Amino acid sequence: MVSETDRIRILRDDENCPELPIIDRGGRARAVVWPGVGAFLRSMHRISLLPRGRTVTMEHPTEAVYYVMSGAAAVAGTEGDGQALPVGAMAHVSPGTAYALEAGESGAEIVGGPCPADPSLYSHLGTFDAVELEDRPDRQPPGGIRLFHRDRPTAIVPMIARDARLVVWPGVEAYAANMNYVDMQPGERNVEHVHIESEDTIYILDGKGSIDDITNGLRLEFEAGEAIHVPVGVWHAVSGDRNDHIESVGGPCPADWNMLRVAGLVPDNPAEE
Repeated sequence: MVSETDRIRILRDDENCPELPIIDRGGRARAVVWPGVGAFLRSMHRISLLPRGRTVTMEHPTEAVYYVMSGAAAVAGTEGDGQALPVGAMAHVSPGTAYALEAGESGAEIVGGPCPADPSLYSHLGTFDAVELEDRPDRQPPGGIRLFHRDRPTAIVPMIARDARLVVWPGVEAYAANMNYVDMQPGERNVEHVHIESEDTIYILDGKGSIDDITNGLRLEFEAGEAIHVPVGVWHAVSGDRNDHIESVGGPCPADWNMLRVAGLVPDNPAEE
């Protein structure tokens, strides 16, 4: 029998997800993808903020990235002035940077979190070890908080889908906390692929489809409000085979350099990186 930690899992974003004590006022946060479900290289938290709601100020030893699904939000650093985050915006936070997320008058729905996961966020749920990535001075993001948007990608990856946008990725100096935006149309299917050193996590914003766990001979169906977690080393392919599109955010964390080389987005010669 295949262990849950060795196969692809579909994780439902619902009331069964554990609560996180990261809300200062007006809202709630829950862990969808986190170490408690066997995910260590990326976390995905669903943060639901009421009008003018706000998280506590957070700071992680790792990069973090967030996506605004609905409403209007802002991300504020220690200076206090918030940077606006409309729908479709992504915020990348560098290691050691203090920040808080806050909603506007309409509230906000946000998904994201530190990559790798920050064990301190789950101390009330148990003890989890931190994952340390290889220390590469040439792969350190700029300090502070940087904003991006799904409609302003810097690369497209057709092997994922015709509309697969790299937004927060090594091309913008984000190495551990990546965020892609994909709108896969009915009938499309990924090129079968594997991430040798990365976990692949996909949060489904809209639509439905299926994913083939090729390594374990499984096919799993998913729909909006669910997250797909692919462990390191599992061959897989996402399919728009259920007469619907698949709108999603996520991707491999840390960055899959081999996939980026195959796509022609980073040099073949490591000395040229």
